Amino acid sequence: MAEYTYVAADRSGKKIEGKMEAANEGELRMALRGQGLRPVKIAKASIAQVDIGAYLKNLMGGSSTVPMDRLLNFIRQLHVMITSGVPLVQALDLFYDQETNSTLKSVLGASRERIKAGSFLWESFAAYPRIFERVFVSLIRAGESSGTLDVMLKRVGKYLENSYRLKKLIKSSMTYPIAVLVIATAVVTLMLTMVIPKFEEMIVGSGGTMPAPTQFVINLSHWMTHNFMYVVVAAVVGTFLIRSYLKTREGHVIFQKALLKLPLFGNLIVKSGVAKFARTLSTLLASGVPMVDSLEICRAASEHVAFEDAVAQMKKEVELGSSVANAMQRQKIFPKMATQMTSVGENTGNMDKMLEKVADFYEEEVESAVQGMMKLIEPFMLVFLGGIVGGLMISMYLPIFQMAGNQGQ
Repeated sequence: MAEYTYVAADRSGKKIEGKMEAANEGELRMALRGQGLRPVKIAKASIAQVDIGAYLKNLMGGSSTVPMDRLLNFIRQLHVMITSGVPLVQALDLFYDQETNSTLKSVLGASRERIKAGSFLWESFAAYPRIFERVFVSLIRAGESSGTLDVMLKRVGKYLENSYRLKKLIKSSMTYPIAVLVIATAVVTLMLTMVIPKFEEMIVGSGGTMPAPTQFVINLSHWMTHNFMYVVVAAVVGTFLIRSYLKTREGHVIFQKALLKLPLFGNLIVKSGVAKFARTLSTLLASGVPMVDSLEICRAASEHVAFEDAVAQMKKEVELGSSVANAMQRQKIFPKMATQMTSVGENTGNMDKMLEKVADFYEEEVESAVQGMMKLIEPFMLVFLGGIVGGLMISMYLPIFQMAGNQGQ
């Protein structure tokens, strides 16, 4: 996210200047229009103009977004309120009073004031692209335009629930190996700096000789002990630089392409990407959003650059008259079954329902793949961690075994 400065005009023609974070200039224009402002001039904020506190928070991994489970709970409650006939402004008043998340509370307060001034709900939400993605805003807009806001809120809730569940599955598949690697690093560091030196004193004091594995571990312990602060600083700086690079477009693309080539995770990413695309397109089409607009929203909602590029190419081909299934078939990232099911739905006029089945199928595939991966990774990680710790301990006990053998002769 970059920070921009802007000059805009409100409905009365009054000029307003300000700063706002956005993914790109297009997202910023959309956010300003959602606030009833007409952009006049937009430019990237200079170093002197950037909010240093917000910049550092974002760079260190901080976020002003609302947790998905909290957002999902808000949508469910709003759906109940609207279905029960509670006026929108009154519903937002109630949510504002009881909201505990500071970011969402601020958004609700600002949205309430905009709606009182005559704006639509979708316009208010569009002003916060980091919180309400384009799929969300488009569905709310379709609901307000057709007078079916309660129906659209239900669809939004179902969409967010499925998306949240899919993200949790992907995260769970990556959390365990990362946690084991962190624990392994901490255990090895502790042994090299605290445990191994004690063994060395005992071995040297007893006059034992050092086998090659033991000498290697002791030399490694000496290096780690003498350079511990340098290692810590290098790790912190390296992590900071890598995170900063991954936040750039180039770093993000390289990282995602590398993930796609991993033996287990690559297939998992493809299946989750297909499920996300099918679920998003199905929801948009069922809500009456035109195909080309739906594909553009799917492109913006894609969480992987490979799907973003594929959907962008699909949109171009559909605009030129190609069918969605044929355009999808020419993008190698989509599995054959997904393409065939899309073709059937397109030919029978039930594309939204068929895409929903595609999404259900691949979400189940992701769940099965995650469960299988966890069963495969868990013993491997245990052997990996046990092998490292056991190897260090055996190397230190070798001199003791050797001295015991010499005394027995």
